[in-house]
Amino acid sequence: MLWTVARACVQSLTIDEADTYLAWVRPEGPTHWTPHANNHVLNSMLMRLFTSIFGASAIAIRLPALIGTALYLVAAYCLVRLLSPRRLLQWAIFACLTCNPFVMDYLLAARGYSMAAAFLLWMVVIAAWYRECQSELWRTCVLISAGAGLCISANFSFAIAAGLTALGLFLWICREHRREYLRVLAACVAPGMAVVYFLAGSVILAWPKNQLNWGATSLIEMIRSLVHACLYQPSEYLLHPRLRHYFVHFGTLLYPILTGLVVWRVVMLFLERPAKDDEARVAGPVAMVCGFACLGAIVCHEFLFLAYRIPLPLDRTALWVALLFLAAAGALASPRLSSLAGRLSGNALTAVLLLIGCYNIGCLRLTYFNEWKYDADMKNVYSVLAWYNHTDAVIKVSTNWRYVSALNCYRLMSTHETIEKIPDAPSVAEEYPAGYQAYVVYYPVDQDFVKRESLQVVYHDDFSGAAVAIRPEILKQ
Repeated sequence: MLWTVARACVQSLTIDEADTYLAWVRPEGPTHWTPHANNHVLNSMLMRLFTSIFGASAIAIRLPALIGTALYLVAAYCLVRLLSPRRLLQWAIFACLTCNPFVMDYLLAARGYSMAAAFLLWMVVIAAWYRECQSELWRTCVLISAGAGLCISANFSFAIAAGLTALGLFLWICREHRREYLRVLAACVAPGMAVVYFLAGSVILAWPKNQLNWGATSLIEMIRSLVHACLYQPSEYLLHPRLRHYFVHFGTLLYPILTGLVVWRVVMLFLERPAKDDEARVAGPVAMVCGFACLGAIVCHEFLFLAYRIPLPLDRTALWVALLFLAAAGALASPRLSSLAGRLSGNALTAVLLLIGCYNIGCLRLTYFNEWKYDADMKNVYSVLAWYNHTDAVIKVSTNWRYVSALNCYRLMSTHETIEKIPDAPSVAEEYPAGYQAYVVYYPVDQDFVKRESLQVVYHDDFSGAAVAIRPEILKQ
């Protein structure tokens, strides 16, 4: 949690975070009810609340995501304690669920992903708690249903996964109460539908068809994006060169090996009944529910793609796949089997989860997002523009499309400069409009434009590629 808060303080706002603030939070009207793929309704509502109370700042904009992070971390802690009493396995599952570089990025980003992930995990935790502690049935069903509603309201890309998770938990609970199907079903459905209708009903009912246009066009593309994000990127600051070399070159084998061990473990659990202990009583159903929800949601998305050409989840919109798969893998490692092959399958699965946990810790980073690496230096870039605004009266700025929203967001948050609103960038990055005093360019692509216009580069960050170029006649004044 401290690491995530530190990142929230250090990292620059990115294009998607700034778009959310500028489009759905800052306007005076209730724009958080706008049906748009970028608008994560629950997150936008909370962002509006916190920026209204505390004023606009990077921390206030990211505060809903940080609340989601706190909820997620507590859920992960509770889940691993319920799955197994073995500390080594608990640590392995916890590190896989929380330190994964893919997951950590979206626990921080000022979007709805952290809250959606938290509520998805809490649904499983509440059901496991019910099975372990024999808590009240109806309260359990209502909380699971409300969790599904909050998950969907936080991020619509989790909708199918949350719905199938709720269905799996309903079937699990019904095994304990065979004569009360309708009452359990009502308790599992009605609260969630009420939450979704109250928070996002108008958004869903007015949803335009042209919004679902970004994603993968094949399952292979979707899986590759997930594996790449989960393995990105061993830190050269945390790992010495030789160890980092091993991580980079052999880390790519971790998830294929984990998948193979999961299949082996499923076969062993199917062939051999686990011992009648607390671990099997909770871990087995959790593994089945998470596995069912993950595979079922993938099948549903594939059907939507084949039938309606709705793109498959890609990168961040497939975050639920990583969460459910890792939770299922951790749960599968928990039950104890008596045969040699059964023990070997469990120990091997635990060992690989430990390796993945160690790999995840080696990927910790403090200053940038994988997806928005090009926005890693926006705070410094705006500081440079602010300096030239105060010293050389630079007020007209044009930028590459990657930077428009973030710089406009910093301009509005600062209030100390007279820089005019930065206009939208052209569709072709090289075609910058003429007549501007300063340009913020993506140097790897736009350096020919800088040379052609004889601009003077006053700031350039090699890591992000951002550069500030100013007309020489402005500097001579």
